[in-house]
Formats: sequence, structure tokens, C-alpha cells
Amino acid sequence: MKRVEAKAPTRVDLAGGSIDLWPLYLLHDRPLTVNAAIDLMATATVEEMTEPGLTIVSHDRGVTHRVGPGTSPAEALAGAPPALGFVLRLALHFLGSGKGATAGVRVTTACRAPAGSGLGGSSTLGIALATALDRFTGRGLGAERLLAVTRGIETQVLAIPTGEQDYHPAIHGGVLGLHYSVEGTRIERLAVDPEALARHLVLIYTGVSRNSGVSNWDIFKRHLEGEAGVRAALQATSDAAQAIRTALLAGDWDRAGGALAEEWRARLRLSPAVTDPVIDDLIAAALREGAQAGKVCGAGGGGCVVLWVPEAARDRVVRRMIESRAEVLECRIVTKGVAVTDS
Repeated sequence: MKRVEAKAPTRVDLAGGSIDLWPLYLLHDRPLTVNAAIDLMATATVEEMTEPGLTIVSHDRGVTHRVGPGTSPAEALAGAPPALGFVLRLALHFLGSGKGATAGVRVTTACRAPAGSGLGGSSTLGIALATALDRFTGRGLGAERLLAVTRGIETQVLAIPTGEQDYHPAIHGGVLGLHYSVEGTRIERLAVDPEALARHLVLIYTGVSRNSGVSNWDIFKRHLEGEAGVRAALQATSDAAQAIRTALLAGDWDRAGGALAEEWRARLRLSPAVTDPVIDDLIAAALREGAQAGKVCGAGGGGCVVLWVPEAARDRVVRRMIESRAEVLECRIVTKGVAVTDS
């Protein structure tokens, strides 16, 4: 029985989040996002089964759902648990005709990043699943088309504009500078020592899942309505990304930490939804223990916080975060993107 598995890394965004929303980046000077792929992996498996129909098993959501043979896509989506909407839509896109319409198929997904963590877990899982489904069905889509399909379907599920920064670390791995322009996105692999960078980062989970759509939609609407403060703040997050890129390429860790602090100050001006008292208290506690800066991951409002720490202060900061009942997520920066195997 045929079986295909794909694994893809999630990411930590260091600066320039939200600038990746189309068409916002077209309205800014030198729009840039800097992020790094981490080994909190998303895994998707597609395998043949003897029983006809489609079975979806989500380990991280703790949900299983079966679609009987002959069920129309509309009926399948209407009867599915909301948590499986994205996975089911992707599966139906690749399996809704031809082989997948009659053969038995089971799709199994899992992600090590907590749900709603701001680490791009949903988008990363989408890339892993699209890659596995592409191999399983023999479509042979390239990376750009897989990204377009995954982003398009995620947009259908969220029903709001989506950015694209999450998909690139999943596909390519490494520390990336994503340069946006009218010609598309240019992907720059930054020549950074991943182990040295990781020693300056502490990733914590607040324990509160968040919905990225809340703050992103707020930013999107206010920006397009011409609110000058939002536009200035978003430009400042991109400027901070430029500063981090320059500092990382020079190996100037102190300067990079200062730029991350600038990014957080700019992000706080974007929307009140990006932070809450728990996040504020955790960052303040980390700063008292020697951290140089801290910011939310992704759209914020919960989820994960990344702290920039001098190496000498790392142990103190980690202990303080544990004492504050935040979950410290141990992770490495990985240089490779999605990998697929079949048997």
C-alpha cells in the first residue's frame, strides 16, 4: 500500500511580520520580513487504505473524520469539524477527482508547534500536506505552485487576506530575508550561523492560543483606510527587519537585539490586539533578568514570545520564564525545508 510522508519546519519571525500581507507591502519602502525555520516540525502522511473513502486524522487537534465514497466536496466540507476545514479542503483539492475519488485514502497530520502559537504551524502543516498529496497523486507541482495552492486554500478557510512569510521557511528552511516587490517575493538565504543565532533566542509559549486574524484584519483595514499611524508603524517594523538583516550578516548580536526591540515598539503601535497583560509581564520579567528584547511571534495577542538574550543571561532568563509558568520551547534552527519520503 502506497504511503507518502512530508515533514516541514515551522518558523520564528524576528521582524517585519504583517508587512507580508498583500497589497500592504506594495505601499511601503523596502518591505522585508526576516524569519528562521525551527525544528518544531509539522508532519503529514497520505496513505492508501483498503476501505474506500477519505479519512482525516489530526493528532494535534485530537480529531478524526471520515468522508464516505461518493460524497461531494460541498457535502464533505459541510459535515466536517471546523478544526479540519483546512486539511480537508487541501485533501479534496488533490484527491477530489481521479484516483482519490474511488480509492481509500487516509490523511494523518501532526504539528509540534502548539495550536495558535504564532509559529506558522497551520501554514507549515499546509505545505507539508500539499507536498505529500502532490507526491501521492503525481501532480508534480513546483514549490511556487504548492505555495500558491496552500495559501489560496488557507485564505478560503480564514476568509480574510493572508500573508506569505510562513510558507517560505517551511519550503526552504534556514534564516531568510523575504523581500517583497511588484515582481513578487525574492527569497534571500542569510549567511548566519544557526547555532550562534539560536543561543541568543529563547522561545516561550504563553499557554494562550490566539487567532491571527483578529490583529491582522485590524491592521489591514486601518492601513487601507489611510490611518497614518498604522502605516508609519508598519514601515517601522520593516525598517527593523532591515536593521536585523544587516546586524545578522555582520554577526553583530547586540545590534540585532536592539533592532528586535525596535520591532516590538513599532508593533505595539500597530494594534492593541498584539499584546495582553500576560505577554507584557513575561517580557518585563525577562528584561529584568538580562534579556535585551522580546516580541510576540506572528500576529500576537497570545501564542509565543521570542526573547533576545545575551549568552551570559540565557540560563537566568530561562529559569525566570519557568518560574513565571511559561513553557520554554526547546528548538533548533534548521537549514532545510520540507522533506518527503514515500514507500
